[in-house]
Amino acid sequence: MVKRAFLIFIISVPFAFTQQDLVNRFLLAQNFEQSGEFQKAKQIYEELYGDIPSNLQYFDALNRVYLQLKEYDNSISIIESRLKINGNDINLYGLLGKTYYMKGEENKAFDTWDKAIQKFPGNQLNCRTIANYAIERRSFEKAIEYLYKGKKVADDPGMFSYDLAGIYSLTMRFKDAAREYCEIISSNSNQYQVVESRILSYIKKPDALSQTIDVVKESREKNIVAIDYLLARLYMEDGRFEEAFEIYLEADKTQKNEGSDLYNFANFAYSEKQFELAARVYNELVERHPNSPFVSPAKLGYAKTLEETLNREAAVNDNSWKPFYKIKIIDNVNIEKAITSYSELVNQYPRSEIASEALLRIGRILLYKQYDNLYAEKYFNRIVKEYPVSKFVFDAYCELANINILGNDFASAEKDLLKVINNKGVGEEKINLARYELAKVNFYRGDFSSAKNLLREILNNLKDNIANDAIELSLLLNTTLNDSSNLLLFARGDLMTTRGEYKEASAIFGEIASDERSFVLRYRARLKEVETELALDNYERSISILQEILDEKEQNIYADKALYLLGRIYQYGMKDDTKALEMYESLLAKFPNSLYLDMTREEIIKIRNKVS
Repeated sequence: MVKRAFLIFIISVPFAFTQQDLVNRFLLAQNFEQSGEFQKAKQIYEELYGDIPSNLQYFDALNRVYLQLKEYDNSISIIESRLKINGNDINLYGLLGKTYYMKGEENKAFDTWDKAIQKFPGNQLNCRTIANYAIERRSFEKAIEYLYKGKKVADDPGMFSYDLAGIYSLTMRFKDAAREYCEIISSNSNQYQVVESRILSYIKKPDALSQTIDVVKESREKNIVAIDYLLARLYMEDGRFEEAFEIYLEADKTQKNEGSDLYNFANFAYSEKQFELAARVYNELVERHPNSPFVSPAKLGYAKTLEETLNREAAVNDNSWKPFYKIKIIDNVNIEKAITSYSELVNQYPRSEIASEALLRIGRILLYKQYDNLYAEKYFNRIVKEYPVSKFVFDAYCELANINILGNDFASAEKDLLKVINNKGVGEEKINLARYELAKVNFYRGDFSSAKNLLREILNNLKDNIANDAIELSLLLNTTLNDSSNLLLFARGDLMTTRGEYKEASAIFGEIASDERSFVLRYRARLKEVETELALDNYERSISILQEILDEKEQNIYADKALYLLGRIYQYGMKDDTKALEMYESLLAKFPNSLYLDMTREEIIKIRNKVS
């Protein structure tokens, strides 16, 4: 028994060494191939394949290198030799046709692929396999031919319809693609979401939308609801919301989904800023399905459309391009409509998230549209007291903090913001916003060290929307800490801008800017003076100060922001797009690492689109 075991060991050791040698040689050849040394790789692959011609891995590698070296005859030779051994391997026919195609003998390639299909009649998978080889060589017409053959014999023709539609959309044959997609959802409505997603992925291409709409309209004759929904979705893409609404109204009569489709359509219309239509759809849902679970969110949606009416009124004299501005107090009648609508929701759905959101929105209307801080505070406090577990309670705390900051009650503002910061259930972005606001509170009261610590936490995640503001405040604190008296004065001016006291703030910033001992702070103060002058509509004064900043060139670290502000003034204040473009392009050229690059590019695109 011991002798036998010893013999087995003696025999197996050389075999193990041989196997390891093969592996090492194959890995070496792969390294040569990956580094582009195909001749060296070829030599090893040929030796390996010659030793073990049954090894499929060696065959694939050798054939791959032959194609890289354009040794097409060698490729044909080894493929044909394998076909003699295994004539039922469909992939070998695919590879052979591929080699002929790469050699430039397209007819031989097609003949090879055609014979493969004929050799296995009725085999849908083989049709798809050969079609994939044709697609790889971008021979789309042959691929379509093979896919159609497979579709005819397939148990699930939809599988082939997806492939066909993909080729048609790729080759700009949008009507043919639409026919395939309509066929899919006609036979299986559950595929609607997939089909819609595929169509929307290319619908922005020239003529794609109009051609697809034409085909889907023709397919409506089949009386399939999924086709109706697809047409409605395409109408929305085309901006034909009223026609889409008519389809949804008609479909809602036959569907037993309690108005869910109407609700989704209303939300889409709202997101597309079609507020009047959204209001009508929300109301239609409530009237048709009074017991639907979508009634309460539909009523909330309707109230939001009334609030958007207020926003449109405010946008008539839109000053949002300015760093600081006040919204003109809006007509009380429309404000009353929106508040009444939200108040009804609070009464109808007490202790609900809908009621909590309604209270938050009432408070914000009062705070930001009417500047009624005391009345707004009552609504935010109701959320805190009556809805302590609502997701909107943290928004309420932030708004209460804003009111306390305006009232100089920094201790209460800090308590409000810490309620947000110390709650682990709040998203990181909202926590960082609260951190930034608390940093500002500490800045206002002269606690610069605490402000810096909070900003440091924000700057650990530069992806947050508040990151740029945090960087700016952090830079201000880090570079001016030794100038504490002027920094305190600067903080006072900054607080005044928060309160809308722009004239007083401008005087403070002007005072700091005139102090030549302030170094960095005086440069920042000059920019703040510009921002407050803009809030007072003093464009000429703002331009004059900004030009002084630019004349200092590299001495002023805020020169890039000065250029950005100049561009904004010319674009939105002076309505001089040519001059604005000059400022923006100068910023891109002079400050390639500026924080304002992305915003500058967006404004350039807006101007060029406007001109074109």
